[in-house]
Amino acid sequence: MTWRIGIIGTGAAPTGTNVPPAPIREIAAAGFAPELIEPRLRTFPMTPYDRGLTALAYLDCALEAEKAGFDAVFINTVGDYGIDEMKSATGMVVVGAGEATMAMCVNTGRRFSIVTVWPPKLNFIQQERLSSCGMQDRCASIRNVQEDREVEGVEQAAATTASLKDRNGSLKKRIVDAINAAVSEDGADTIMLGCTCMAPVGPDVAAQVSVPVFEAMRTGYKTAEALLALGVRHSDAAYPKPNPDNLSAVGALVAGQGNMDLGGDCEVCVIPEDES
Repeated sequence: MTWRIGIIGTGAAPTGTNVPPAPIREIAAAGFAPELIEPRLRTFPMTPYDRGLTALAYLDCALEAEKAGFDAVFINTVGDYGIDEMKSATGMVVVGAGEATMAMCVNTGRRFSIVTVWPPKLNFIQQERLSSCGMQDRCASIRNVQEDREVEGVEQAAATTASLKDRNGSLKKRIVDAINAAVSEDGADTIMLGCTCMAPVGPDVAAQVSVPVFEAMRTGYKTAEALLALGVRHSDAAYPKPNPDNLSAVGALVAGQGNMDLGGDCEVCVIPEDES
């Protein structure tokens, strides 16, 4: 038996394939088939309003994935956009990178810090997840590796991508320094990397520090595999099913926009294909 896992979320820039990011391909266990599902409506959640649009687009992906016979969907972003709606609307296993990684952090320590390459102006993404998951008291801090002025547009985002892909880049040292500060100054005993775009440097960073480091793309994906293998999913008592007549509304809203790109393409969250 092979379980199909739909991977939702690669940033706003489309890849044009169903091939999932390399970190997922590298760790996928036998019997699991991860496939990338690209949203028909694309925007990057730079604001709470944009986050709402992204949640709608991702929910549309999940509904289409269930129709196509997928067994699970993995939301490949720490923002977990649309996760509650997906759990309510579908019968699949639904896992978000943010929720799953926070859970792993508290399973292995008492307090964790989030270290992210994003600047403080985007902390609302992590703060929403902390609140919704009931993790505020377990989070020691959010450490931002870059300042707002360093990431103001696509060019700066592209530079961030290049530094992350170049595992010897200067950004990796700043991530390690932020982790060490979170441990020594904030009291963190586990670390969550705050964006799945940090996947290329995750293993290298983890090897250089003294506490457990959880990279959200790998952690979230393996959580989806584990739930499928265990034969469990979210509780319908916690996520009641909607009126079936209302489910088609999401697809109709998104389809009405066509394959619409609302701008703000984010190259930071797109993990380029390895040359190997």
